[in-house]
Amino acid sequence: MRLLMVEDNRALSDWLARLLRSEKFVVDCVADGETAVEGADLDNYDLVIVDLGLPGMSGIEVIRRLRARRSSVPILVLTAEGALARRVEGLDAGADDYLTKPFEVEELTARIRALMRRSAKTLREELTFGALVFDQNRLVFSVAGEDLQLSRREHVILEALIRRAGAAVSKEVLLESSYGHEEDVNLSAIEVIVHRLRRKLEHTGIAIATLRGIGYVLRQDKP
Repeated sequence: MRLLMVEDNRALSDWLARLLRSEKFVVDCVADGETAVEGADLDNYDLVIVDLGLPGMSGIEVIRRLRARRSSVPILVLTAEGALARRVEGLDAGADDYLTKPFEVEELTARIRALMRRSAKTLREELTFGALVFDQNRLVFSVAGEDLQLSRREHVILEALIRRAGAAVSKEVLLESSYGHEEDVNLSAIEVIVHRLRRKLEHTGIAIATLRGIGYVLRQDKP
């Protein structure tokens, strides 16, 4: 089980990571919300631990942005703020559970396992849509055994589409998934990337259809 811990207190983060690793968890640590939201691939994680008292982007905002990306990864809040209103705010933002500092590691690991039991998240090795295959171990797309050569943003957008195969994905969601918040781009950038993807998917039996005013959706087409 792989965990992402978002905690700015380096000493606490290192201590917790060592203890959780001793419990056979794989733990990656980041010290700020921006890195968690923009730099972490949540599809690689089974659970995210978020401290509410982060510098810059608050823990509450981190949770809101993760949920805005339609991520269903379980989120456990760590907070030194015991006020009921603050805990409720975290849960309303999209967290699944919270733990107040100081806490016992045994309780933390018990809550992690409980969240995983509730989520019953299973990661398939491959996602398929018609002839299109996404290998989640290699992080590679292929068609009929041939790997597709994609740029980073082409990959991100195609992955977002295949994970929601059959459902529309808005340009806004694709923009947030493929560009950092500090980058000054507009929705036309997504149109350009989708155009390039369509050319690479020609004659594969897979099409990216435009739903005007809604977004894009993967469809099977005749090769």
